[in-house]
Amino acid sequence: MKLDFYDVDKNYIHFLQNAEIAERGFTCVPNMEYGKNREQKFLCGIVLNINDLNYYVPVTSYKQKQSENILIVIGDDAYDQVKGSLRFNYMIPVPDSCIKLRKIKKEPNEARRIFLLKQLRYIQSISGRIEKKARRTYTKVTKGFDARLQQHACDFKFLEQKCVEYEKILSAGIQDDLEL
Repeated sequence: MKLDFYDVDKNYIHFLQNAEIAERGFTCVPNMEYGKNREQKFLCGIVLNINDLNYYVPVTSYKQKQSENILIVIGDDAYDQVKGSLRFNYMIPVPDSCIKLRKIKKEPNEARRIFLLKQLRYIQSISGRIEKKARRTYTKVTKGFDARLQQHACDFKFLEQKCVEYEKILSAGIQDDLEL
């Protein structure tokens, strides 16, 4: 499994958020936009393929260890530092038409480019661990093994239905049906 960074269509994110709010009264689908002066969130993937749907996990600045995340550690051995995390309880299925490879080489800021490359190298070096964590989190949530986790995770099965629905709406060319 070769992992990379991706940007996701914001309209798709809004669609999922609105659908999950309507269904559950809240959403765990992550916000991807933080305003003009802040870096936009992006995803790491493909971390899991279930029912022919590709799952992506948000790359966040969150730095505390939890059972459903993997910390991103970069540095030079003695100076390793936690620089963020992958939060698997917030992973989402994304149709191919709504995801785009993030081209790190085109980042305008050199320091940011170097930082992203270091993060990506670390993530790629632990790809087996990432796949295992994604599968374990998915199973715990969908099988109801952890009620507390279910309250703090995306409803994966529901989002899978919405992902398929979104694809059908896009392919039919009736975007007016999308609740954004």
